[in-house]
Amino acid sequence: MGKQKIIDELTTLLAKALRHHIGSMVNEIELYARQYAKDADVLFREARKVSLQINWNAEDKRAIYSLLKKKMHDELAKKEFIGEKKFEIMDEEMDRSLKEMGIA
Repeated sequence: MGKQKIIDELTTLLAKALRHHIGSMVNEIELYARQYAKDADVLFREARKVSLQINWNAEDKRAIYSLLKKKMHDELAKKEFIGEKKFEIMDEEMDRSLKEMGIA
């Protein structure tokens, strides 16, 4: 699989994982919050596996960040039931996740 395809797969997994993570944080009293948190963990593990396939250079990391930010905004905008605070914490959670994976 080419690098661009891996970046696309990685950012898709991370966007979904972060959507679930943010949803579980913002709407923590909702019934689905616990399941959202579990789903986020599974998706983060899958994203980590994908991220380990390549040694990322600075240009790759910028591309990942940029594409992830766009996908994250689109994912969160589609989910109207997640509170509006979602956009306030999006960047912070993105940065934290990318640092944990060694991509930021």
